[in-house]
Amino acid sequence: MQCKPVRISRLALAVALLMLAVSLIGCGELASFQNEELAEASGAGNQPVTVYYITRKGNYLVPVNAAVQLDDDICSNVVKKVLAGPQDLDLQEVLLSPFPRGVLLKYIYARDGRVCVDLVGDAIITMEQDQLQRALHSLIFTLGELPNADIKSIEILVDGMSNNNMLLERPDYVNEIPGEPDDGWPATVFFSYNDACLVPVTVKLASGTTDMLKATLDQLLAGPRGIPYLSSVFPHGTRLLEYDLKGGLLRLNFSKEAVLLDRKGNIRKEEQSPAIGSLALTLGRFTDIDQFQILIDGEPLIKKPLKVPRSYLDLENMVKAQPERG
Repeated sequence: MQCKPVRISRLALAVALLMLAVSLIGCGELASFQNEELAEASGAGNQPVTVYYITRKGNYLVPVNAAVQLDDDICSNVVKKVLAGPQDLDLQEVLLSPFPRGVLLKYIYARDGRVCVDLVGDAIITMEQDQLQRALHSLIFTLGELPNADIKSIEILVDGMSNNNMLLERPDYVNEIPGEPDDGWPATVFFSYNDACLVPVTVKLASGTTDMLKATLDQLLAGPRGIPYLSSVFPHGTRLLEYDLKGGLLRLNFSKEAVLLDRKGNIRKEEQSPAIGSLALTLGRFTDIDQFQILIDGEPLIKKPLKVPRSYLDLENMVKAQPERG
């Protein structure tokens, strides 16, 4: 049994795409970065999905919103998209498929939350173990984020042959940094990759941490601290002065350095600027936070509260939430 396609009403899809088109006006060439081919989703036979590629340097997994044909082979369609890599020219400059060229999908079967994927191609046999593991994770993250799919594990066959190391469950975290303390609490924050896209990174908080939200935000503001090719979208010196969480609304008061020292325009009075997008996606891991509002030294940066996105397909806080080239 193949994964069942997710049906979307034409009206709902049209409204989402209208919001996307309006927000892209005057934004520059990277406004829709990490949103590949969404314009093609306007057809009734297409399905918006999130696929995972890797960065050309550092091999970080990066979620990209795209569109595939909506039919009974939607699982097959998204796997083929991962194998093919990004088709958008801007994306190709910094991202590529985690699988080498020549790896093809032979067969896929999905049932009861488990997917079996049969791949063919001599190139997969010669992959280094860490590269193969990262590539397999890209598949399970991609399949696991299909709307309403509820996929929990994936088995990989190579030309019909099974391997005990090829049965994987969906990882709880993405881009875990090696060398972190085993007893630390994991937290996922979003950093900038070469001022081109936002990368989810799992760091470890001190095991005795009592305020997980404050500690996570401190990690976000501190930046990657030596992690190759990554940087913070907040300027160095930005501090979280205080926060208040009531009824699902989080009010964050940052120091004035967030604006005064921002040389790239990452934190602007636009709801989907890069720093705000990074913050929104980081907050998405906290289920008790529905909306957030940013203050700078006590003054609202944007008057209205912003919705916390629960998935990468939530366009409200994803579009334009990309660093500018610079």
